[in-house]
Amino acid sequence: MSNSSAANRFCPEREDESEAVSPVKPERNLLAAVLARAICDAFGTAHCERHIVRSARQWLFGKLTPKKPFSFAWVALHLDLEPVPLQDSLRSYEGNPEEIQERLTLLK
Repeated sequence: MSNSSAANRFCPEREDESEAVSPVKPERNLLAAVLARAICDAFGTAHCERHIVRSARQWLFGKLTPKKPFSFAWVALHLDLEPVPLQDSLRSYEGNPEEIQERLTLLK
């Protein structure tokens, strides 16, 4: 490999091009993990301290603030999900714990 081709591989301009082509977005994966963790904490069967369950539920079901970074609504929108229907869907699991347990296994 010549020096010029090696230099081109590490240019910031080339980095932008490779990100546009790459289907994997680490930031999106991070946001998905944040949402999945909150759902597991709120509904999972693993023993969690009450304040963790309460915090997760407050984050999931609290006031929607789509402009506040890392709020539930902000995360949902960045994952191309609608926050209100997602909240409604999650609320429906409270009355059906077996169904949420089946779905939680898909997050692992």
